[in-house]
Amino acid sequence: MKKFGSNLSLGQYKAKESFWYFDELPEEERILAYRLGWQIFDQNKMFFEDFSAFHKRKGYLLQSLGYLIAVSLFAAVFFIIMVHPSDLKYAFGLFVLAGSIMTFIVIMGKARKNLRETRRFFNYIDPIDKPENHKAFLRLDLNDYEGAEAFYSNLRKGIDFKEEQIEVVEYDKTISLLAIEFLIGNPGVLNDLKQKALQKDQEITSGGFDKVISSVIGGTDRGVRDYFSKISSDILNAKELSSKRKEQLFKVREIFVKAGLKRKVASVDDFVGKRTYL
Repeated sequence: MKKFGSNLSLGQYKAKESFWYFDELPEEERILAYRLGWQIFDQNKMFFEDFSAFHKRKGYLLQSLGYLIAVSLFAAVFFIIMVHPSDLKYAFGLFVLAGSIMTFIVIMGKARKNLRETRRFFNYIDPIDKPENHKAFLRLDLNDYEGAEAFYSNLRKGIDFKEEQIEVVEYDKTISLLAIEFLIGNPGVLNDLKQKALQKDQEITSGGFDKVISSVIGGTDRGVRDYFSKISSDILNAKELSSKRKEQLFKVREIFVKAGLKRKVASVDDFVGKRTYL
């Protein structure tokens, strides 16, 4: 298992990539080598497009190197057969020809494999077309082998990462206001704050206060006004809660349960218990 350090310079990383230093690694480690490469490019204030272009260009350069070596070796064969004075020049030329063909096949096979894998990888993490895959790649740590293995598994199977879905629950204004009041005190506390705000700042009107609250939590201005003027006091002073109010308070309780606020859960239970006849 290879340890990836981030102390390579940009030139050192490019040299290692150009000479297939990382290509023989297991798949998950190859993913981490890409992650190391992007970290180095990023540290040098280069764009992701530069990182992608370097790897794609590297594959074409390897192909060009293969053709250059092939041409050089075939020229050597031609020289041996046509110019070399030795009696064994045909055998020697055949030997060099066989070696030339094998070398060409190995280099071109390597180059084509590199191009194919590079294209597949960068298409998979394209920040425009595959933004969630790109984010998943950036979240990988350099020694996160399990994460890299899972990432490669999705890459191999063609499975895209999904945007993290956050469960959004919309509550009516009564539940929202009750939750806020229980969070900072008990039912009625917001109305007390409203009265203090009206007394302290002459610019604030009752209707303006209600409009701000309704804009924040949803609902209508009238609904918020009804909560402050009637609903909140009715809940606070009720000797027995109606089934509708109990349901609303139960949803407030659920909010605190999800938030892990045990004391608030207990305060809602206590509040409901005192207003329920068994």
